[in-house]
Amino acid sequence: MSGSDQLPFDGDLPLPEVADEPDEAHEVAADQAEVTDPAPEPDEDPAPTGPTAKPRSFQASAGIQGRQFAEQCDTLLSHFGFELKGRRVLTEVGVEIDQEAVSPGGTTVWFEYKGSIQGKRPGLIRTDTLKKAIANGALLRSLPDPAPYVVVTSHLPEAGSGAAMLDAALRLRYFADVVCLYDPKATARLGDW
Repeated sequence: MSGSDQLPFDGDLPLPEVADEPDEAHEVAADQAEVTDPAPEPDEDPAPTGPTAKPRSFQASAGIQGRQFAEQCDTLLSHFGFELKGRRVLTEVGVEIDQEAVSPGGTTVWFEYKGSIQGKRPGLIRTDTLKKAIANGALLRSLPDPAPYVVVTSHLPEAGSGAAMLDAALRLRYFADVVCLYDPKATARLGDW
């Protein structure tokens, strides 16, 4: 990406308004591609609606946030000219890719989305979320000819065991890159594919 190219949002994507969630909810969002809240039974009260309504459960809130984050990631990739192919399950290693995309240069890239806009430990700050991404990267590297595996996240660990795990995974090339969605310098690297 040349210095004259600018992102239309200067790295600040609009953050959707979502009710508060417990700490663990964003991990549930990462693990559940489709979270649906079943229709209430006839004898149950329907879920409240309106601006002050809270989701029925933290899983429902996490699902909403997960879908919103995925939409932001897809929008960013589209902005960089990627052709989005959708989810892909690599059954030979048991890994599901959030988005298989083809860059303007013709490179197929596998993207995993790990993010949330709320919670005390969102994105890759949560070590079990980071460990899952690392495990997926290691499994994908075992394939004969894997596509580059890029994790797009809302938050990166800055210190401690999370930062050490991320550094090790990058050195081992389990990730082709880790991009923070809200960092314009990091997102600019998407133009290199």
